[in-house]
Amino acid sequence: MKKLISALILLSLTFPARPAEDLPELGDISSASLSTQQEQALGRQVMLEIRSDPDYLTDPFTAEYLNILGNHLVGNAGGGDQTFEFFVVRDSTLNAFALPGGFVGVHTGLLIAAENESELASVLSHEIAHVTQHHVARMMAAQSQNTLPMLAALAAAILAARSNPQLAGGAIMGVQGGMIQSQINFTRDNEREADRIGMQTLVKSGYDARGMASFFERLQKYTRFYETNAPSYLRTHPVTYERIADIENRLKDVPFRPVPDSLDFQLMRARLRATLPTPREAIAWFENVLAEGGDPNAIPQLYGQTLALVRSRRFADAHTLLARLQPRLPAHSWIEQLAAQLAHDEGNLKESIRAYRQAIAHAPNSRGLQYGYLESLLEADQAQLALDFLISRLQTVHNDDRLYELQARSYAMLNKQLLQHRAQAEAYICKGNIIAAVDQLMIAIKSGDGDFYSQSATEARLKELRAMIDYDRAMKQRGGQR
Repeated sequence: MKKLISALILLSLTFPARPAEDLPELGDISSASLSTQQEQALGRQVMLEIRSDPDYLTDPFTAEYLNILGNHLVGNAGGGDQTFEFFVVRDSTLNAFALPGGFVGVHTGLLIAAENESELASVLSHEIAHVTQHHVARMMAAQSQNTLPMLAALAAAILAARSNPQLAGGAIMGVQGGMIQSQINFTRDNEREADRIGMQTLVKSGYDARGMASFFERLQKYTRFYETNAPSYLRTHPVTYERIADIENRLKDVPFRPVPDSLDFQLMRARLRATLPTPREAIAWFENVLAEGGDPNAIPQLYGQTLALVRSRRFADAHTLLARLQPRLPAHSWIEQLAAQLAHDEGNLKESIRAYRQAIAHAPNSRGLQYGYLESLLEADQAQLALDFLISRLQTVHNDDRLYELQARSYAMLNKQLLQHRAQAEAYICKGNIIAAVDQLMIAIKSGDGDFYSQSATEARLKELRAMIDYDRAMKQRGGQR
């Protein structure tokens, strides 16, 4: 997946020799070459591969934090009606990237390396600008005759990589070479524009624009130690002294205003630390912080250490730390979820369900709480209660594959086959896998256990999906004929 991402992003940050105020507006003409629907179709195709990879981070709390932050920035970026989805890839390297259709990915390594929230916001703002100015679309449109063959070759290479990484490497590098060569002529202007607009977005969103300068200054220093094995963000987004100087020059006109980090930013980083490859490594990391003089009563420290103890099934120690943490944040969804998870992992499903209900009363829209609650209900053989909860949630939420998968499990436990496969089809639709969704709907229709209304609704949905497939095929043919 890392090679797939590298081949599709290729947005190197080469910085300007002239003032940002003289930069051309590039984004306003690109959509004429590649429609919004085509951008979204390309993005869905790439995301289908990314979501199927084990490095795609499904943790709802980290994803929810990133999407709240990202969409706050989007609201000040002048992106019009463009929708965004921010997601996390489990990878220790420093990287972030934009894909067609408004998909923005961030590596866990970058989330941890950002020393404050303004630094993280600066990276997201830059990637958002690539999307709102249609830079990715311009790249795709400029090589429209080659885009589809490249994507097909990449998909084949990714599948091969799962069984033989060395065999796939040559194919992927060959595709990368063609894509890189075709974009050299216009990346400089794209990157300069993304930098300027990203800084404007930072200021409008209430973050410290100096976070952009501090983050890239630190990356520049890291190159001395990495040599040819530089972090991914430095390889795909090279930082130059000219760029840092340009950022600092623009900062002269920005009033200094210290911006404290949000608590969720601090908890997010502690949560990522607590999910290091093994529980033992996670516990050791937090113990080392304390050994080096860290504050044992700091909320992020207590939270991360408790979560690491739960992972290692040291429940008594986890209860001790949780008792110190809960009174300080009695109604915070992350802390309440931790208490409910502890009860669940101890095997106390009754207490876990009670704790989740209480937490959802405080934060009814938290997906992480909803998932945990439903998992506990299903494990306690309370499928009907889970289904009742899901039906109420899915009346307003239509893009959550995990909720639909939990609904499918609930129907399966109640032996309702048509509705089970119908729900699984909706889960696949959310993931962008329309072909698999069609297969599920066909199984649902053949199950024969639905009433007339359910059967008719399923047939109508199947017809709708087949029309979507026909449309996507037409778009691909149109792109291939350019």
